[in-house]
Amino acid sequence: MKTKPLKKFLILLISSICLITITVLACGGGDWDSTEGSMFAPEIINQPKYASFFRTGEYPFYTSSGYSDDGYYSGYGYDADKYQSFNTINSEEWHNSFFEKKIPTAVISYWLYTASLNQIDSMIFYLKDKPSNLNTASKTNSLKEFGLNAKATSFLYYVGFAKRNETFSAPDYETTWDANPKTKEKTPVSLDKQIAGGQSFFVKATDSFLKERYAYQLLRLYFYGKKHTETIDFYNKNTTLFQSDNSIKWRALGYAAGAYYRQKNYAQSNYLYSLIYDNYEPLKKSAYLSFHPLQKIEWAQCLNAAKNAHEKEILWQLLGLYTDEVTAMEEILKLNPKSETVELLLVRAVNKQEENMDGILNRDLKTQIESPTKIDNSLLAFLNKTSSNANGLNNPVVWHLSAAYLNYASNNYTLADEQLKRAENLCKNNTLLKSQYHLISALGKIKKIKTINDKVEIDLLPDLKVIYAKKTKEESNLRYTSAQTWMRKSLASLYINNHEIGKAELIYPGSYYKNFADTTHIIEMINYYNKEKKSDFENLFFENAYITNNNYIELLAIRYAQMDMLDASINTFVKMTESTKTLLGNPFTIHIKDCHDCDHLAVQKTKYTSLDFIKKMKEMKETANNKPNEAAQNYFLIANGFYNMTYFGNARVFYENSVDNSVNNYDHEQVIEENCNLASKYYLLAKEKSTDNEFKAKCTFMAAKCEQNKFFLNIPKGYKGDFKSGIYFTSLKKEYSSTKYYSEIIKECGYFKTYINHK
Repeated sequence: MKTKPLKKFLILLISSICLITITVLACGGGDWDSTEGSMFAPEIINQPKYASFFRTGEYPFYTSSGYSDDGYYSGYGYDADKYQSFNTINSEEWHNSFFEKKIPTAVISYWLYTASLNQIDSMIFYLKDKPSNLNTASKTNSLKEFGLNAKATSFLYYVGFAKRNETFSAPDYETTWDANPKTKEKTPVSLDKQIAGGQSFFVKATDSFLKERYAYQLLRLYFYGKKHTETIDFYNKNTTLFQSDNSIKWRALGYAAGAYYRQKNYAQSNYLYSLIYDNYEPLKKSAYLSFHPLQKIEWAQCLNAAKNAHEKEILWQLLGLYTDEVTAMEEILKLNPKSETVELLLVRAVNKQEENMDGILNRDLKTQIESPTKIDNSLLAFLNKTSSNANGLNNPVVWHLSAAYLNYASNNYTLADEQLKRAENLCKNNTLLKSQYHLISALGKIKKIKTINDKVEIDLLPDLKVIYAKKTKEESNLRYTSAQTWMRKSLASLYINNHEIGKAELIYPGSYYKNFADTTHIIEMINYYNKEKKSDFENLFFENAYITNNNYIELLAIRYAQMDMLDASINTFVKMTESTKTLLGNPFTIHIKDCHDCDHLAVQKTKYTSLDFIKKMKEMKETANNKPNEAAQNYFLIANGFYNMTYFGNARVFYENSVDNSVNNYDHEQVIEENCNLASKYYLLAKEKSTDNEFKAKCTFMAAKCEQNKFFLNIPKGYKGDFKSGIYFTSLKKEYSSTKYYSEIIKECGYFKTYINHK
């Protein structure tokens, strides 16, 4: 972000949508998640009222849903919940002020938001003891039983008038107030006639509560009738009416602001929106969305409209939410060094810099050291200046932490160390601040490491203990996930440089060995996990390990099985402290055309665990060796077992493991668990031991499948075609074309049928 002169960055952004008409038509854009790659928690300013305005690159508000409680959709991240909020507030205001708490809120809400005009008229007749046509819901919510017939009648006349006004409002975009969009009814009444009726009601109203609401309805009619001068004049003449401490005061001000906006008096419009933003929480988001930066002259006019320094602070804060935070923060601190409003802009500015870093996780330690992250120079200079003289500020620690964080990112270590030191004692009594302090401290220390050793570990340990503490993990606001990942990756790279592979893999699995194809490396990890003497530093990562010793033991057993070392596999499986997983299908079932889901859904008389599976394989091998007449069938079943424990078989879950979780993938570098060499070996052994041509054809075809699968694992670059025929397709055609199984293959196997048709 580059700093621009005030006259350049105060750009006029014209919008035809004012506060009272905003439901918002589209999302804000962007594809950077609000916390992805971030290590800096904006919640450290401890101002919940601003939580919605914390930085998010994708949506306009940090905490929002797309739907209100009563079902209206306004786009994810917008102010959808205001529908229900206003309905509730309005009903409660009628309950508390007009009806003096004598009529239940639920009854009032029914007449405001559910009852039709027909039912409203019927209730008026009923209150006057005249014939009526009330439905069941209206009878249940009758107003007659409360002994306030005159007030209830006045209320219903108002509601009927308000509902008829909906004809002239913007039904698709307006946050309706005294009528629910679902119950709008079109009437042939003209706008001028409706205004005349409203003026009559307004003049006759003697109750101050009713008079204020009739004034509000007239404002709406003027505004939606595009009578903007009349809207402004009527508001200004009746400002004394809008002084009660209720929602109508701010809603009415919103119509006045909208009218000024449509007259292109943007300075006055912005000023009024800033008052709503600052003083009325339910409309805070809408006021922000209605506010826009202005050109220099108009901005000066807007500031001149402010009655005091606080109002100017709010104007600068709103401007900073849209554009140059640095200028906005500087101006706010000139007005009030103790201002809380500036802190929101501060944490937003830091989070925006993280976006510019493209997420620190995307830059490894070596790259960051050689090419420091580019932080906005004007922001960094401002933070350095402010941190050096922050004692008079409202929350000095936030400035120190912000400056230290961005300076560490820029490799300005000496300055960052000084700033972090200033923050240290100010963080001790606040869990989130303390955690953020230690996170930034660890970040800075790791970035400065050239060679890791025991002394470095001892220095890092206090910070890491806080970051990994249970209390910290339960503190959802701290963005420790990305920090922990970056720290693990960075530390692992340092240990690899030291040839401490075990420690590197403990801290960040996969940092050196991609899939532990070599059993020697797995055994090394098991021995490392089992070593008796561990440092406090190691114990911290053992306690928070992604991979357990049990995972390595399981992987070793899997590798032995994939190497046809069945005894070793069984002996290793039994060392696991947890039961082995249950396979989803019968691992000895095979088909011409692989169908994993079919096998998984099929009824299984025997459910095999990984251990049971290998034990059965061993039993079959012993039978094949000891009983020649049963050798062919047993070798075939063994071959099926080896086939099914590959990527292509129904028991690929067998090799699923936390260390090497490649169960749903295969490529030329992951051939240990996917290769069909063993399956092919035993299919050919089964064929050799058999005298049955049908069975031999079956064995040959399965060998052909293995041959094809090995081709799929290593398809030559630029190869054209879906498959490549091999020696076993040729053998099938040459030796077994007269078998029934041969005909079945042609029906089910498209590859083989293509091969036959082209020969």
